[in-house]
Amino acid sequence: MAEEKPYLTGRTYLFRLPKGKDLVESLADFCHDNQVKCGIISVVGCVASVTLGYYDQAKKRYEKTVINKPLELLHLTGNISIQDNRPMIHAHVTLADEEYNVTGGHLLPGTKIHVCEAYVQELVGEPKVRRTDKVTKLALWG
Repeated sequence: MAEEKPYLTGRTYLFRLPKGKDLVESLADFCHDNQVKCGIISVVGCVASVTLGYYDQAKKRYEKTVINKPLELLHLTGNISIQDNRPMIHAHVTLADEEYNVTGGHLLPGTKIHVCEAYVQELVGEPKVRRTDKVTKLALWG
């Protein structure tokens, strides 16, 4: 394994995401537009619906579920790297419904923003690049 070099903190962004848009796509577009190639993401707010994934290790694929109701986005944590020459968002979320039941998982495209506030911390250094891993079939850092 190659020696890992430290990252320096770059620009820091705090912003609101556009209502009605896709959460994953909006974050990726923001990073692309601002040339953020590596970083850390945190988001809070609420969504109109969510698409979650659970990685089935035996089947080597994501099982997807869609929840079509308003949910509080208690926490989104993730990272920014590069896949196919474009910023890729890898994020996990924790959400609560109107009865305070909590669920979560891997955030997938198809999540509709109601109100979301985002924090993006750019990391300066050699960007992490994702490539398909032969064993897991996941897009992992090379």
